[in-house]
Amino acid sequence: MRDSLLSGRSLCALWLAAAVAASGQHSLQIDVVDGAGAVVPAQTLSSRRFAVVVKDAAGMPVSGATVHFRLPAEGPTGAFASGLRTESTATGTKGEASVYGIRWGAEPGKLAIVVAAVYGGARVETRIPVEISAAAKPQREDRANPAWRSPSGSRKWVVLLAVGAGAAAGLVMAGGKSGTQTYSPAAVVVTPTIGTPTITIGKP
Repeated sequence: MRDSLLSGRSLCALWLAAAVAASGQHSLQIDVVDGAGAVVPAQTLSSRRFAVVVKDAAGMPVSGATVHFRLPAEGPTGAFASGLRTESTATGTKGEASVYGIRWGAEPGKLAIVVAAVYGGARVETRIPVEISAAAKPQREDRANPAWRSPSGSRKWVVLLAVGAGAAAGLVMAGGKSGTQTYSPAAVVVTPTIGTPTITIGKP
C-alpha cells in the first residue's frame, strides 16, 4: 500500500515536472529591435521600419512564429501598406519580424503599435511606442521610400510647371523667337531719270 502511494506520488511529480518543462519550452518573449520611441511626421508615407525578435525561454530565436502588428482604431494612428490597421508576418531564421510603409494620419499625438507573437500554443504581447508630430521633418529612411512624396515638394513642381507654361506662351506670342532683335532699315532704291535734251546751233 505504502509502496503504491510512493509510486503514485512519484508519477505525479514526474508528470508535473514534464508539464513545467513543456510549458517552458513553448514560452515566448519579444524584443523590440527597431522603431521604439520613433517620432514620425503627420500625413506622410514612411518607410521607417518597426522590427521585433521573438525568442524562446532559453533566449534563442524562434523561426516560423506568427507576428501580428496592430495600429490603434482611433485617435493618432495610421494604416499599413495594405490600407488596414493590422499586418501579420512570420519570423525568419533569426526570429525577426518587421513592418514598414505606414501612412501616418493627420492627428498628432502618442500611440502604441501592439505586437503579438504566437508559436506552439504560446502567445506573448508587447507594445512599440510612437509619436506622430506635425512639426517633425521626414528623415532619410522616410525619403528612401519610392512612394514617399512631400506636400511642399509637390506644390513646388506645380509652380515650376506654371512658370514654364507661361514662358512657353510668351514665346509663341513673340513668334517663337527669343533674344535681342536687330533693326535693319530698308534699302533705298534710286531710279535714274533722263532730263530734257538741249540743241545748240552755232554760226555758219
